[in-house]
Amino acid sequence: MSKPKLFGISGSRALRSIWAIEEVGIDYEHVPVSFGADSKESTYLAVNPNGRVPALVDGDLQLFESMAINMYLAKTWDVRTALARAMAKP
Repeated sequence: MSKPKLFGISGSRALRSIWAIEEVGIDYEHVPVSFGADSKESTYLAVNPNGRVPALVDGDLQLFESMAINMYLAKTWDVRTALARAMAKP
């Protein structure tokens, strides 16, 4: 499975999701996308047709809106990482 990609910059509401994904502690790729022309490029519009930040791609799942991303991270990844940490303890 490839690592999730989080699109956005810290000077936007993407800060919420950047903070959340760091708290969950997973390996991810951060793709800086600003409010400018880069958020209107066809490659980014394929991720988020609204052309706004943030956005998250995790496998086949594509999400945008910071709170939706944060809920997904908390419900999906926090459980996975907590289980992995628990299993790693001697």
